[in-house]
Amino acid sequence: MKKTYVVMLSPDSSLTPSMLIEKISLISGINYKETCYGLLIEGEEEDLKKAIKELESMDPNRIFFKIRGYRIGDERICRAKRGGGPRPGFFMLGTEREALRNVAKALEEEKPVEEKPKKKIDVEVLKKIIEEEIRH
Repeated sequence: MKKTYVVMLSPDSSLTPSMLIEKISLISGINYKETCYGLLIEGEEEDLKKAIKELESMDPNRIFFKIRGYRIGDERICRAKRGGGPRPGFFMLGTEREALRNVAKALEEEKPVEEKPKKKIDVEVLKKIIEEEIRH
């Protein structure tokens, strides 16, 4: 089954939609359309997984993906068919795109959490703790 994804670049990314197209054009089975915020990509699920993996490798913390409800060229949201103006959801994409700057920053600062080895508590120590709690 064909799916369509929105590929959004964080505003602080050094990549451009044209750079994404160069990468995606090498993958067969993918239809794509350049947008002001990134790309629309469409294809079979297996092809899209490959495409997403390739695009993520370019800048993993500043390229984001989400499923789009309409296929590329769908007349229900086509500006030419509707007489111009922004398409439905355009302003929400703008708001989301600005939030991506903060998400990208958080991903850059993310550090792996070091887990401390768990120590077993001695039974006698546990009994003393319980007895103290009962007294209070």
